[in-house]
Amino acid sequence: MKKSLQIYLEYEIKQSLHHQYRQIMWKIIQSLPRYDAVNIRWERSEGNPDRYIETFTVPTEAHFYALKRMRMSTGHLLFGLLDECICGGLKEMKCIGLKKSS
Repeated sequence: MKKSLQIYLEYEIKQSLHHQYRQIMWKIIQSLPRYDAVNIRWERSEGNPDRYIETFTVPTEAHFYALKRMRMSTGHLLFGLLDECICGGLKEMKCIGLKKSS
C-alpha cells in the first residue's frame, strides 16, 4: 500500500496585492507538477475573500518536507515572491500534510 500525503496551505493576502498574488500563483500552480504534486486546487475561502487555500497531493513524506521548506523560503526564486503578498509574510502561511492510503 502506497502512502501519499494531502497538503493543505492556508494564508491571507494583503488586499492591495491581489492582482500581483494571482500572477504569481498562476506560475506556482504550473510549477507544482515538477515536484510530483497532483490534484492541485487553489481557491478562496468562503468566509474571507482575502484568505486562500491550496491543496495538492504528493507521493511521499520526503516530497512534503522538501516542498514545505521551499514554499516557506523567502529566498526561493518563485515561492519566495509570495512573501510580500501574504499578511505577515510566508512565516504566517499554515502548511500541513495528512497521510492517506491509496
